[in-house]
Amino acid sequence: MWRTFPIQTSNLYLRPFKITDAAKAYENWMSDDDVTEFLTWDTHRSPEESENIIGKWVREYEYGTMEWCIVHKRKEEPIGSIAAVQDFPEMRYCEIGYCIGKEHWGKGYMTETVKAVTEYIFRNTDYIWIQARCDSENYGSRKCLEKCGYKLAAVFELPNERMGGEIRTYHMMSIERKDIRM
Repeated sequence: MWRTFPIQTSNLYLRPFKITDAAKAYENWMSDDDVTEFLTWDTHRSPEESENIIGKWVREYEYGTMEWCIVHKRKEEPIGSIAAVQDFPEMRYCEIGYCIGKEHWGKGYMTETVKAVTEYIFRNTDYIWIQARCDSENYGSRKCLEKCGYKLAAVFELPNERMGGEIRTYHMMSIERKDIRM
């Protein structure tokens, strides 16, 4: 079933967003230009922007989405997000996207998150592969994916609307069900 069920890791708790997460999401990552530099959405300029998008995600849970709030167990507050999108479910794959507050970069939390979500998707769907796209200059994201067993599947160029249409190079990383031990 395509749903956001809670997942626990050693340091993190991944759970569905609640509208009450908006203030901390805005404070911890959604308002930070460094965090959103390579993302597909613009930095939020007001807490209301974060509340609006989280409200949308909360409403979409009813229809079946995978959008997790990453909560640090010790701090007990939201520190990031990860989502899986299924554009063509009949092709049995999805794409993940994620971000985490700058304060938590380089601590292995996103690697822990991606591993957990990858395993969750393969255990709970019939999908045969998962992909993730990252800007070629987003070294941290590519390194995270490689640590999780993702391999380079393609390199391509596209205009980035957030960067004024600048042509950017992207790496498409992927992992197949057969390549993961569960």
